[in-house]
Amino acid sequence: MLTIGSRSGSVERMSRTRAQRARALEAWAERIEFEDLEVADTEVLRAIATLAEHREQVDDELAEAVHVARRCQRSWSEIGAMLGVSKQATQRKYGPAPVVSG
Repeated sequence: MLTIGSRSGSVERMSRTRAQRARALEAWAERIEFEDLEVADTEVLRAIATLAEHREQVDDELAEAVHVARRCQRSWSEIGAMLGVSKQATQRKYGPAPVVSG
């Protein structure tokens, strides 16, 4: 659990999606008192956020490329070799979701 806080309140639990985290942070910002704020250099944090956005895009493109490769009859071993991971790791990440019987 990630908690961000000040004397004025805290964001108790940051949710998993970027949009939900942004909404939670905005709600926290509405409750914070100006006097409680401190000036901070956020350049390195902005760099991380930017890279995370790029990673999401690359991950989406990579997943699509893996699915195309599978449709082109490329093996999990071949794809894994291109990714630098095992066939099993590739299948876990990009293969079909396991069927859950209930």
